Amino acid sequence: MGKKKAVGLISGGLDSVIAIKLMQEQNFEVIGVYILTPFISGFGEKQIKNLKRIEKEMGFKLRIIEVGDDYFEIVKNPEFGYGKNLNPCIDCRIYMLKIGKRIMEEEGAEFVFTGEVLNQRGKSQTINSLKIIEEKSSLKGKLLRPLSALHLPESDVEKEGIVDRNKLLGIKGKERKIQFYIAFEKGLKYFETPSGGCLLTDPQYCKRLKDLFIHKEKPSKKDFLLLQIGRHFRISQDTKLIIPRNEMERKRMENFIENHDILITDENSQLLGLLKGKLEELAFQIVSAYDRKKRIYLAKYPDGRVIEKRIVGKENKIFFHKFLI
Repeated sequence: MGKKKAVGLISGGLDSVIAIKLMQEQNFEVIGVYILTPFISGFGEKQIKNLKRIEKEMGFKLRIIEVGDDYFEIVKNPEFGYGKNLNPCIDCRIYMLKIGKRIMEEEGAEFVFTGEVLNQRGKSQTINSLKIIEEKSSLKGKLLRPLSALHLPESDVEKEGIVDRNKLLGIKGKERKIQFYIAFEKGLKYFETPSGGCLLTDPQYCKRLKDLFIHKEKPSKKDFLLLQIGRHFRISQDTKLIIPRNEMERKRMENFIENHDILITDENSQLLGLLKGKLEELAFQIVSAYDRKKRIYLAKYPDGRVIEKRIVGKENKIFFHKFLI
């Protein structure tokens, strides 16, 4: 008979790494689930790379799941509201734990666990919030928070002896000295910094996100990803211009082009600006101001039409700062 399984919702942060170790020490086969959203800084690439390293180091099975369009509606209209910025932490945890529950059923696992710590975060990790999250995710009795278990009511898996409660922890609050000590004691490494890189807590990103929600009823995944790069200009109610800052952003931006976008390029088809909406004279002027060269610009429509424009005399970039998002 094989080991019993446990599904862990993991971020790659210190707390989730400790949670994995605690479950492995109780002889569970761990399936670590990382849920990828478009709101992770650096497109989640650093986090995934680190998680794969942790997977290899600790010997568990990693599953990476991308959120669906239903997640974006939660971000736009969260039932339990936002944190300081546009972070719907309670709704987000519920959504992700529902995915964890599905994986638990698929894998034939005993329960779902997380690295959550009581009162570490003001909104989503209070005793009341943890209770709401457990109930709304339909994991009542099947959700284990091993780092704070001794401060929480016993779960069914503890009552039934599937998990030994005496081997769980009683950590609470924002102080992380205990976690670092445990990590050192157990030889854990390769964990990420605490925040996990969620851009929904970043004021500048949220400013762009608010603008997107105002001007587009149903943004796409590419819309959200595009908010991470370039300079964004709201040049009219109907039109937004995005200009790459460097070659790396230019190449990245090319992956986010959608069928309805208008491309502003040079004569060699190098992307200088991405227009979402209508072509306006102002777009050429802004592109020219941020371009070091004097040249002819081309606006390329999705249907193959091309409009050529030569800008004579550049405006100073400062003139266009009022359009920046």
